[in-house]
Amino acid sequence: MIWFDLDNSPHVPLFRPIFAELRRRQQAHFITARDFAQTRELLMLWQIPHLLLGRHGGGSKVGKVVNLLQRSRQLARVMRDKAVTLAVSHGSRTQLMAAARLGIPALLMLDYEYTEARIFNTLATHLLIPAVIPDQRLAQAGFKLNKVIRYAGFKEEIYLRDFVPDPAFRETLGLDPRASLVTLRPPSLLGNYHDAGSEALFRACLEVFSAQQNVQCVIVNRTAAERRLLPEALCRRPNVRVLERAVDGLQLLWASDVVVSGGGTMNREAALLGVPTYSIFTGRRPYLDEYLQAAGRLTFIEQARQIENIPLRPRPRPAAFTPGNPDLPAQITELILDLRRNGVAGNACNATPD
Repeated sequence: MIWFDLDNSPHVPLFRPIFAELRRRQQAHFITARDFAQTRELLMLWQIPHLLLGRHGGGSKVGKVVNLLQRSRQLARVMRDKAVTLAVSHGSRTQLMAAARLGIPALLMLDYEYTEARIFNTLATHLLIPAVIPDQRLAQAGFKLNKVIRYAGFKEEIYLRDFVPDPAFRETLGLDPRASLVTLRPPSLLGNYHDAGSEALFRACLEVFSAQQNVQCVIVNRTAAERRLLPEALCRRPNVRVLERAVDGLQLLWASDVVVSGGGTMNREAALLGVPTYSIFTGRRPYLDEYLQAAGRLTFIEQARQIENIPLRPRPRPAAFTPGNPDLPAQITELILDLRRNGVAGNACNATPD
């Protein structure tokens, strides 16, 4: 049995196509999840069987360490009697610790090189990382290259393969189909990479965009704490909408004319969908986002005065989306099964994305 742990919202769409591949191949798997952000809501939305265990430890280092110990013990107790042969996650430290305690090999996916490397290096058996991030960058960030396995493309392409645009999506949310739609995601307040500069840029974006005529702003916050980051005066403006429930994120991005985010995954989703994308992330820049900027698909906002230069107009939107890497879910699934069977990834890929 393969054990997956999902500890954040983006991991639900990420692993959903892989779960489908495993079901098609009749391979047993078990899913645990953390009750954080929209993880539970998305699992329910897509009716993915799972066991919910634990919550986020908060923004303090002490809280995170305590949570790491508590949740890893919970996971170990639950998984102790199951015949698990491989643990898989995208950055779950608690799964790594539980798997190490139980003697289970662990495959850890990651795509941000400036995250905490020590736990990953020590506890992960393999690190699955996009091929486009150079060895030199990973080595500088402190990763052990002898544990690294590569795959071609972005992790977001694993689920973009199945995306079919819904031309009526705006109407389902009650949004004006004639207005320019700007989707904004605040910076994470709980991530290890939190930086106050991103918060200032986010507020400046909301101030500028919501002051424009024929513009509608939709805010996608992860947590109640991020909701409190929003200035009440701006949220009361008639063209500002704060989403109160989980929605299909790809449909929202496709329906948008501009996307601004202080995180990484949503920006890369939007950029790969062809939506004008702006990053207000002010921490150490991910190599993948620099790669997208060099390709003209993403722009970093460094100063508030740049915001007024962002074009706010309806974008031409094709009727269909053509995925750039449609075989990626099957390739990743095969790689996982190889690791479970043989302890090596027979089809690991070193190609770079388009």
